[in-house]
Amino acid sequence: MSYTSKRNAVNIIVGILLMTAYSIYALGESAPVPDNLKAWAVVMLVFIGISIAVMIIIQVLFHIWLAIGIAVREKEHTGKQVERIMKSSMAEDERYKLISLKASIVGYGFAGGGFIIALVALAFGLSAVRAAYHVRHILHRLHYRVVCKYLPQRKGCPKWVKNY
Repeated sequence: MSYTSKRNAVNIIVGILLMTAYSIYALGESAPVPDNLKAWAVVMLVFIGISIAVMIIIQVLFHIWLAIGIAVREKEHTGKQVERIMKSSMAEDERYKLISLKASIVGYGFAGGGFIIALVALAFGLSAVRAAYHVRHILHRLHYRVVCKYLPQRKGCPKWVKNY
């Protein structure tokens, strides 16, 4: 398996485990009442923080495990040769990196931003309908500013974006 395949497999497994842990908590007896959206927003924000910390720790452990595995497999080589082998096995295609980066920025930015804005609004006691309206409005305006501003041809963009 290549480095990216191993990394993606580890990310999928950790994601499934985190989702399972959240589901167990959400369906358990210690979960907030379903009508209490403020409590659910706080719970989700806490689980997002836990997920970020767990993913960082898993990535560090994964890279340590990968380095140990390569060093054991290439034990007849010197330290510099093992380091060179590690760098070459962890190399990624530049085009793949660029496409992945652009897709991640747009996708995670809008989806995550909207979700966090909605959770924060709910955590501050805003009603669910009002929070959804404000999130939609904010994301709609951000979409036009980001997408229409950087497209070479701005057909279909509102006038306020072209003049912005």
